[in-house]
Amino acid sequence: MRRVRSNTVAADARSGTGHGLLLVRRSPASVGRWLRKGLVAATMAPLDGWTGVTVSEHTARSAAPYDTALEVLAARPAPRGGRPVLGFFDLQGRAVVTVQPAGVRKAQQWVVWEPRTGVVETPSLPRLGVPGLLEAAGAGRSARADDVAGVLRSGDGTPLDVLVTLLGMLGLPGRELLERGDCSGASDVEPSTRGVQMFDRLVADEAQHRSEWEAAWGGSSGGSPDGAREAR
Repeated sequence: MRRVRSNTVAADARSGTGHGLLLVRRSPASVGRWLRKGLVAATMAPLDGWTGVTVSEHTARSAAPYDTALEVLAARPAPRGGRPVLGFFDLQGRAVVTVQPAGVRKAQQWVVWEPRTGVVETPSLPRLGVPGLLEAAGAGRSARADDVAGVLRSGDGTPLDVLVTLLGMLGLPGRELLERGDCSGASDVEPSTRGVQMFDRLVADEAQHRSEWEAAWGGSSGGSPDGAREAR
């Protein structure tokens, strides 16, 4: 379901949901269809050639451990036809910037920033470099790599400060959606109840299978609910 929100409803809905923004190079109609197949209630808006997306509720519709809306949105694979997709998220007190590059078999890339530290190492996540970020944003001529790298190296400010600064340096829209979850032309999209239920059943089935395997063999089954999550 998609509906245009009033400012009052927007303010109420965004209370305590955190800060996050996904920029997708597809039309709002296409992005809306994609969101309805997901796990989070979202807010989207057309933004100068992009469609911006944020969460409208703190909690995803899926069961724990996949119930933190911003984390689910940040990790969800985007449709290949809409890539590159850029993400800007304040997660657990860190600024997280992601790029899902165009092309087949290209993994999502991440850079994680921490106050008073700057960029931190994330060995389990493919690293997003400044050149890849500039290319995905289409900011090769409008942003200097050294300036962007300097913001990421510095430990100054809050995660939201860093995300807003990077948006501006890259010439990207969506500051209002990132800061307050609303902007002109925004509308809400609800995920399909059936899709959420199917995802929860898949995760539960995998967890049960793993538990039975470990009980029988005393080791890991090699399966993981992360696979179910990626399938979304």
